[in-house]
Amino acid sequence: MIHLFLLFIFSALLNAQDLKSERIRWILEAFNSNPDQLIEPLTVDQIELGDYEGRVMVNKKAKFSYYIHIEDKEDPKSKMVLIPMATSRFAPNYYQTDEWWEKYKDQKPMPKQNPDEVLVWLNEMKLSTNPDVIVIIDPVHKRTERTTLKEYLLNIYLDNYVENGKVVLYRGAEKPGELESWQKGEMPRGVRYWTPTANYAWRYARKNKEFLDLLVKNETPLFRFEIPVAVFKDMVLRRWPRLTLGTELTKNAHLIFSSDQYFGDHLYSSMPYLGIGRLGVEFEVRSNRSGAMQMVQYFVRPATVDDLVKDRMQVLNQAKLRLLKQKGSTSSAQIDKRLEALNIENQILKSIVDKKPDPQMESLLERMNSQKPELGHIDNVQFTEWAKKTCQDVLNAK
Repeated sequence: MIHLFLLFIFSALLNAQDLKSERIRWILEAFNSNPDQLIEPLTVDQIELGDYEGRVMVNKKAKFSYYIHIEDKEDPKSKMVLIPMATSRFAPNYYQTDEWWEKYKDQKPMPKQNPDEVLVWLNEMKLSTNPDVIVIIDPVHKRTERTTLKEYLLNIYLDNYVENGKVVLYRGAEKPGELESWQKGEMPRGVRYWTPTANYAWRYARKNKEFLDLLVKNETPLFRFEIPVAVFKDMVLRRWPRLTLGTELTKNAHLIFSSDQYFGDHLYSSMPYLGIGRLGVEFEVRSNRSGAMQMVQYFVRPATVDDLVKDRMQVLNQAKLRLLKQKGSTSSAQIDKRLEALNIENQILKSIVDKKPDPQMESLLERMNSQKPELGHIDNVQFTEWAKKTCQDVLNAK
């Protein structure tokens, strides 16, 4: 009996390895079928594939890679989506050549390189802000579709991040003083990035040690913007875009992939990275100066507890559905635990904001002690201790 069981396990491992090899071959063929976008033919060693996601180092010199999303790891016919990563930097006004970087990297501030020189180099390296997304629809019958990154991402924005005719974006602020500028109708110095999920913006905002205190005072260092759909499309699609759509993954997520063959989140014990939920990669919007100045008029307010809880819940639930196909039921249990923590945290935060301590507060705090907080996961801050002190301050103020 044991022999048959071991034989079954060995056979399953072989089948999984064979499927991975086949998927690598399909990915290789998909890239090499359009050599115009490559500086040299792709080779097998440039593809790193885990069970359900991976990355392709398309251009080693420029560190330009693709994210690999596999919808169903068990299905040999599963659709695969290959998405360019970190491409918004490949613009003449943002970037510099390697030679320029090496020459001036120690000079502060680094002098700006002539954009015409950068453009020549970008063209030589076949780099742009708008490469193709490759969708392998049916790998067995070699059905593949290509669409530009801009078109692919814009469709996702318009399908998923529109409320009342407006595209909702968030921005997390690491530096103090940014809120005052937005409220005065002024563009804060150096702002460039927005994201459609408050979840990703939170990763920057949480670096502010006073995040929780500011959150309950409705001065969250994480801001909500609402742009009319027609305006957003114009800012993205105009000849010289004011907003450039792109994707990103954290440095730590890449480090975890290098060791464990999946993108993990160092903030949550290397659990699978949530990304936007339906995909394990983040979306970001990069603006030029004109775009940032235009965004001033679309600032709405600091994000509220309701904004952050609703957004985090949506990302977690979408990730749960994705990972169920990719990893199985164990990932669902992990996310259920995070959703439970978020619900408890929401009750605690809302009672503080409303200045009406919940009669069940002691019980809520006790339950929270065994959970890792979501919004309250701030470096060097113990969430339950902070909540106890803040509740007491609310009572004393009465």
